[in-house]
Amino acid sequence: MAHSVSVVTESVVTFLEKIPPFQFLPAAELRSLAKVTSLEYFPKDSVILSAGDRASESLYIVQKGAVKLGIRTQVGKELVLDKRGEGEIFGLLSLTSRDVARLNVVALEDTFCYSISSRDMQDVIARHREVSDYLLRTSIARCMDRSLTELRTQVNLMGNAEQLLYSLSVGDVARHVAVTCTSDISIRNAAQIASRRNAGALFVVDGEGHAIGAVTDRDFAKKVVAGNLSADEPVTRIMSAPVISVESGERVFQALLAMLGSDIHHILVTEQGLPSGVLTSHDLMLLQGKSPLSLARHIEQQQTVDDLAKAQKRIGDLLPLLMREGAKASHITRVVAELNDRVTAKILELTEKELGPPPVPYCWVVMGSEGRREQTFKTDQDNALIYADAPDEADEPIIHIYFNSFAAFVADALEKCGYPRCSGGYMASNPRYRLPLTAWQKTFDVSLEEAEYHATEDATILFDLRPVAGDFTLHERLWSHVTERLKTAAFFKSILACIAISRKPPLGFFRTFVVERGGEHKEELDIKSVGTGPIVDAARVFALDAGVDHTNTVDRLSALQSAEYLEGTTLAEMQEAFEFLTLLRLENQLQQARDGLPLDNYVSPRKLTHLQRGLLREAFQTVARVQSVMDDRFRTAVWTQRGQ
Repeated sequence: MAHSVSVVTESVVTFLEKIPPFQFLPAAELRSLAKVTSLEYFPKDSVILSAGDRASESLYIVQKGAVKLGIRTQVGKELVLDKRGEGEIFGLLSLTSRDVARLNVVALEDTFCYSISSRDMQDVIARHREVSDYLLRTSIARCMDRSLTELRTQVNLMGNAEQLLYSLSVGDVARHVAVTCTSDISIRNAAQIASRRNAGALFVVDGEGHAIGAVTDRDFAKKVVAGNLSADEPVTRIMSAPVISVESGERVFQALLAMLGSDIHHILVTEQGLPSGVLTSHDLMLLQGKSPLSLARHIEQQQTVDDLAKAQKRIGDLLPLLMREGAKASHITRVVAELNDRVTAKILELTEKELGPPPVPYCWVVMGSEGRREQTFKTDQDNALIYADAPDEADEPIIHIYFNSFAAFVADALEKCGYPRCSGGYMASNPRYRLPLTAWQKTFDVSLEEAEYHATEDATILFDLRPVAGDFTLHERLWSHVTERLKTAAFFKSILACIAISRKPPLGFFRTFVVERGGEHKEELDIKSVGTGPIVDAARVFALDAGVDHTNTVDRLSALQSAEYLEGTTLAEMQEAFEFLTLLRLENQLQQARDGLPLDNYVSPRKLTHLQRGLLREAFQTVARVQSVMDDRFRTAVWTQRGQ
């Protein structure tokens, strides 16, 4: 239901000036556009655009509410390809193609939209390059035409389209109903239910219907048959907990990450927290060809370091695919980290076969970008080894000799698999980073209690520790010790904040970029050192101060938001800036790889589009605001001594 007169108020201008591409327009131009902007209302479930019908005559901006964009396959299945909320645009494909609507657009709730006629919008595009740049970057009409045609002709949802990972929801792909049982039944009865329903996984639920554990075929075989456990025991004796689950509305990619991270082949799909369906690795295998999951399985199958090195090369081939299909930067780096973890774990397995079983339990941990799951194309070795204290003092030489050989073998194998040695020596092959648990605890105690600027700067990498393989309880015990010590380590955290604030964003007067004035990288800036780096450092300081256990920067910021540690808008801006800067790094390194150039983190602002330069300025301004918050929160006398 459209209003008969255009809405010309300050509120329209205020709303549009925050939204690209309208934020790039001069104030006078924006006000003129507001005069021809209408407000339209769409009740919940109303169809705004229909695929195949005449193209929309307007560009829509959601003012309040939400819409979903999708299609129906020939078998009648609805595919929800995207959802748009406040401040987001739809109708762009119609605007650019001018023939037919390509997607169904339906209001998810009562929705108000600002609409701008195609004629007025085309006029703006013709006169403003920055607007056309943005719309060209946003428009995916060409690739959508190909993918939608393919989807419509499929006999079912499954196909060989990589992009479905990022467009389909879990509910669209999960083909199995979740089979459940109550916690008070016996193993025998649970097995009968699973057999009767032909279920590969059975979920144990509590009185309110929430899943509290999972039992698979493997559990019945290993824990009951091989473990000689009575079938009359309660099913809770063999269930695995907690249950890894994902909401049906989440993208398939989220489920993939969860399955990779937990090394599981079934994941529970929930509706508002209650069991609904099951997504299996087989479903994902059918969904796509060159998938991270299939590559992970390929890595697992290798039995020599040489074969593993060949398999590892395929990880680099995956990155362009993920970027091409529009995956978020943080998703891409997580996939890379998960696959690198698989390579490392396999190397550790091969090392134990070569050297024999370890004399005491150990935990292999990674640090730095690897520890944060933020690796890009260029990844070196940043790792350490925690092993259990010797049961007897006489055993210490044997343990030392074994893990010395162990770490050296792993370092050589990682290098052969494409991970160069760390120039700073942050590797388990260095005795400083290969210690028993109590020695590690003392190392952290010294860092926290005897904090000094340069020593803390060197030790920063240790606070991104993440376990990859071995006995994870060793890492848990170490980090529990560190977390407790951090509660009273105010001076250490102040120094850490001082270090984090030392790298200022490269913005000069009149919002210009401060770039290198000479040398190999003249007119360029280091997007990692002055961009993602300060955000990583800030997130680390805030997380350690708040007692957040995550190492990943996005996870740290999300946890801080839910804990209401900082202002929500500040954390959201940090996350958006980090995503953009990481994507810029990835795009830059991908182009360098294509051109056969050495990979680095230097970007020339002059070679960026007008839109990218604008977003880069905003990202650096966010960094400056965050550093100001850190200044207020953590400043002590040591900052003055350092000239801050």
